[in-house]
Amino acid sequence: MDADEIRELYTQSQTYENLVIPAGEMSPRERFMNIMDFKKVDRIIDCEFGYWNETLRRWHKEGLPEYVKNNDIADIYFGFDVWRKHVPAQSGIFPMFEHELISDDGRHQIIYNHEHVKCEIFSDGKDSIPHYIDFPIKDVASYRTLFKERLKPQLEKRIKINLKEAGEKVKNRNYVLDIHAGSTAGKIRDWMGFENICMAIYDQPELLQEILKDLEDLMVTVATAVTEHMAPDLVAWWEDIAFKNGPIVTPDFFINQCGPVIKKVMDIYKKAGCKYSYVDCDGDFSRLMPGWLNNGVNIMFPLEVASGIHPEKLRRENPGIRMM
Repeated sequence: MDADEIRELYTQSQTYENLVIPAGEMSPRERFMNIMDFKKVDRIIDCEFGYWNETLRRWHKEGLPEYVKNNDIADIYFGFDVWRKHVPAQSGIFPMFEHELISDDGRHQIIYNHEHVKCEIFSDGKDSIPHYIDFPIKDVASYRTLFKERLKPQLEKRIKINLKEAGEKVKNRNYVLDIHAGSTAGKIRDWMGFENICMAIYDQPELLQEILKDLEDLMVTVATAVTEHMAPDLVAWWEDIAFKNGPIVTPDFFINQCGPVIKKVMDIYKKAGCKYSYVDCDGDFSRLMPGWLNNGVNIMFPLEVASGIHPEKLRRENPGIRMM
């Protein structure tokens, strides 16, 4: 394919138009549904998870065309499947905080990022996970001052498409339609820090309960508005609350306090006809799984074998579990 063809495919991938399917192949939607229903498929979905910006910049120096400037274009250029399209619904803090520079020694910057977390990054923009220094939520007072207003639904600001028009366009789709539902403990961890959320489970349970209630109200409002006009095929959650040796929050907290929030949101999507939901959680999440599997999330992602999350072991211990 030449540059014009790739640009045309990229433009098509950003709309709700149906994808062009090669003769004799299943559509991405049929292929995904068959995989998740344990039925036969013509082939698996072939996709990549993403590229560091630093990787693309290096590849440009090594011959990658300059127009290949983001993940979506790169996937098309390298021949990976375009198999899903998104409902753009913002389910976190809104508006985000302004990026604030505190210091810059030429090698490292100290900043407040878009979630008002104080952290250290490279001055030249090189990609890395930041070094986190301090976190904005420390108690009920700081949560209410900085975050509470930013978690109010305000649908007109969070959903930038006309849901009724989009609902008509996606009715006869041949791709997977997905939506990001949100996060529970994962986002609280981002705003409080690893150690602080662990201590708050015991020292400030009322703080965590208030944040979870506000997150629930937000995610329920978004789900209700979206499903009035369409039923996504796939609902995504993000948590990242486990590492190699197990979860960073107690299973009791996640299952008994986060689980009901997830269930309330998933019940809305399931009632509309959505069959599948996945969670993005790294590490050994095995002790947290009831919080998802019992509440409508039926696909685990990713599977970090070095953490003991082996697909054969998962399937043996949880017959019927789905995995990506």
